[in-house]
Amino acid sequence: MAPLVDVETLSLFPDLNAGLVDLLSSLSADEWRRPTVHRDRDVKDLASHLLDTALRRLAMQRDGWFGPGPEASDWDGLVRFIQRANREWMDAARRLSPRILVEWIRRTDEELLELLRTLPPHGRAIFSVAWAGEAESENWFDVAREYTERWHHQQQIRDAVGRPGCAEARFLNPVIATFARGLPHAYRNVDASVGTAVDVEVDDVRWTIVRADPGWVLAPPSVHAAATVALSGSDAWRLWTKGMSAAEARTRARSAGPDALVDPVFSFVAIMA
Repeated sequence: MAPLVDVETLSLFPDLNAGLVDLLSSLSADEWRRPTVHRDRDVKDLASHLLDTALRRLAMQRDGWFGPGPEASDWDGLVRFIQRANREWMDAARRLSPRILVEWIRRTDEELLELLRTLPPHGRAIFSVAWAGEAESENWFDVAREYTERWHHQQQIRDAVGRPGCAEARFLNPVIATFARGLPHAYRNVDASVGTAVDVEVDDVRWTIVRADPGWVLAPPSVHAAATVALSGSDAWRLWTKGMSAAEARTRARSAGPDALVDPVFSFVAIMA
């Protein structure tokens, strides 16, 4: 089996960051208050969240400053801790003006990129990519995960204000490729015979998840897949970040095969939520 290729995202950060600053700088007061796909978060909340995640990473990874951690280390406990911390920051940041937010985002994103560029791609990451089932990850994957976070929240802001951008294939394809690394983990509880294959196709790019020994892995495309799922890229990223329900995604997707082999694609979540 050919080794998987790392997903390169570092080169995309400058244009992604510039796109965010340009977008936020152009918003009216009304647009800052527009609701997003998250019912309890408006545009300003999501922008402040992007600032928060960059600041937290700089504090911990660059400066070695760690605040209080979660009381529980299991998935549910970690998600509760992250969501509570997110909410506390967004509530506090409502005191800040959009101008302050934009300037802080501009500066902090520059410092964050400087940090990410210093990391050896195959060194051990400070954070594992838990939604992919990893207890330990390499830096390239952690950086790619950071890219997907910043990209998909920017897209949620763009959706809210009706200003598309940064959604071309060069931005979207690495997001989908990064998310696809978590698909085997989505199948972890699916019982199937060794060699069973599921093909997942997003915008004509295919990933195959195969039941190996002892678990599921990504493999070269199979001509004998027991199940297939085909999604558009715009639907896939929304589905896997909880911006589209599984029910809606199913009506828009093409799928074939047993439900047990199809369902994990629609229940997979590539964020800590």
